[in-house]
Amino acid sequence: MEQIYVVMLVVLGVLAILDLVVGVSNDAVNFLNSSIGSKAVSFKTTMIVASAGVAVGALFSSGMMEIARSGIFVPSMFSFDDVMIIFLAVMITDILLLDVFNSMGLPTSTTVSIIFELLVAAVCLAIYNIYTQDEGFDTLGSYINTKKASEIVTSILLSVILSFGLGSLVQYISRLIFTFQ
Repeated sequence: MEQIYVVMLVVLGVLAILDLVVGVSNDAVNFLNSSIGSKAVSFKTTMIVASAGVAVGALFSSGMMEIARSGIFVPSMFSFDDVMIIFLAVMITDILLLDVFNSMGLPTSTTVSIIFELLVAAVCLAIYNIYTQDEGFDTLGSYINTKKASEIVTSILLSVILSFGLGSLVQYISRLIFTFQ
């Protein structure tokens, strides 16, 4: 194995550990924000529930990660160097993005961020490959699994819209029941 690949693997390992720390803290913050802010339950109960939630998420998230890993781009269209660059870019961007969002107190999803990071990194590298190999930009579809990627992006956007709509409806109904007596 060439020296650069060993360095890239070490960097990926270090970035994976950092991403795990940042990702778990992001998930924990998502669990803790509303319960601690509203003081609905004690801090100890909140920490127990948040710990259980993070553990369940870590144990059962492999299906979503498999979809993100195998569904976004076509690996056969990229060289090993290209794939290593994509994964390095994803790891660096994920750590920076989650850290910035956590620092600013903004909510974000680790899964959604990884999916969009994979998509953008693959598209950027595909455009670079198309440009350097003097291919037409109509070949971009052969680099990106557009059907699967559009299904994933559409389902993410639909889930956000449905969650907002149903959450607003439930909140409105609960305010009608409990606030106006």
